[in-house]
Amino acid sequence: MSGFVGRKATIKKGATTVAAVRTRTVTINNEPVDITSDDDAGFRTMLEDPGTKTLDLSVEGIMKNTTDFLGVAMSTTDIIEGYSIEFPGLGTLAGDFVVVGFEVGAAYNEAATFSATLQSSGAFTFTAAS
Repeated sequence: MSGFVGRKATIKKGATTVAAVRTRTVTINNEPVDITSDDDAGFRTMLEDPGTKTLDLSVEGIMKNTTDFLGVAMSTTDIIEGYSIEFPGLGTLAGDFVVVGFEVGAAYNEAATFSATLQSSGAFTFTAAS
């Protein structure tokens, strides 16, 4: 595996990069199912299968094309869209996501800034870089 450079990570809808992202955070959660009972001698016991698996993505960046993320966030239909987050040298996370938050900020060198939060809907995958 080659070196991983975080600044080269991109967020794509299909083959199109949707935003000029400056910072990104990916959070993967495996919510456990607590099955502790009195016969566990006071120790917590978890079910082997996760209860809920989630992938959340927070990004900040520059809006180069105002129809990309803003259009998705403003949509009143089709709020679940397929996205991939590509990390060169590491791999690609992909799945369906909902834009649950979108903020447009003050100008940065004549370009609007934005921040957005996406949450997974359904299964997601990770494909390691080859």
